[in-house]
Amino acid sequence: MPSFTDLAYTKMIDLFNNHSHKVGSQVASAYPGKTPTNCIIYVINVLKYAFEKSGDKAAAKKVGELAEYGTDLASYLVNQHKWKGIYYNPDVNHPRDGDLEHPFSYYKRVLLSKQYYKVPISRAVINYKPTPKTDGNYKSFSRIGGSKEPTVKSTDQIEKLKKIKFAVGISRSGKHTWLYSLGKVYEVHCFNNFSARSAS
Repeated sequence: MPSFTDLAYTKMIDLFNNHSHKVGSQVASAYPGKTPTNCIIYVINVLKYAFEKSGDKAAAKKVGELAEYGTDLASYLVNQHKWKGIYYNPDVNHPRDGDLEHPFSYYKRVLLSKQYYKVPISRAVINYKPTPKTDGNYKSFSRIGGSKEPTVKSTDQIEKLKKIKFAVGISRSGKHTWLYSLGKVYEVHCFNNFSARSAS
């Protein structure tokens, strides 16, 4: 029997490659006959399939009930199925998009409580893609603990992460969810834009 990881990986790729009949849930009313999808639906469909095929119907049902908040889903996987929570942030001091949430989540959540919101964290993969000081979005968040100086690049942990065949990811405090495999992020955006991109 295939492992949960293999089942989930196969379903992830199948849905990624065959989505012409789907449309983003935010615009679904304008496309009758299309199946609505979004970032969490994609993740839930993959997990439900893998749990069902693994013989865990209770878990398949439960993840289907957690289809609103990524943090609830991740917390369930870590706490009830012994998944590992890995916090992942390319630059905890100077995020490329200039968003306070990135340094805040590290300095005020992960470092203080070992949690990303309500998700227990066992390891941090950080600072593998620092923002150059010449970048227009470069700014300091030293008031919450971040360094004023440019971040020193560290790639050891991201290289280990690239060996993981299947994972579920959450961003923006759980507002966005995605899937991960072997260095790539697989995700859906609001208008049914399935995309795969390098995680590093």
